[in-house]
Amino acid sequence: MAGRTIRTPPKLSALVCAFFEDSGRALFLEKTDERGRKQIELPYILINEGEDPVGALTAYLRSSLSLDAQIHLIFLRGRYNAGTRKRRHLITALAFRCSAKKVQPKISAPYSGSVWLAAEDALSAKLGRNSEWLRTAERV
Repeated sequence: MAGRTIRTPPKLSALVCAFFEDSGRALFLEKTDERGRKQIELPYILINEGEDPVGALTAYLRSSLSLDAQIHLIFLRGRYNAGTRKRRHLITALAFRCSAKKVQPKISAPYSGSVWLAAEDALSAKLGRNSEWLRTAERV
């Protein structure tokens, strides 16, 4: 009986978000859980070591939200817990400033809609797990 080879999954290296801004408001995607509570999140993607963050974010926005976005410089930087509360695994979280001619995302499965919110309104709303890092993020 030959020995089994166990493949280790690639390590997560960063959470990359798209930050679309229009006259002081940012685009957030809404999720509604089974209890009917709404949570908001920035459009995001988790990338592994060695992946290009800009290329991965561009591909995600085009395939999942049907947005032909142009990715600009990093706008926010923070730390995201990719593990659990008990076993924390902190990785880098980056929000890139993005622009598009037409910012009307086509919402798919986990999301129920999109909303434009000012920064203080967004931080006072219920943030989803993948956007909680925005509370402690620093502007670059």
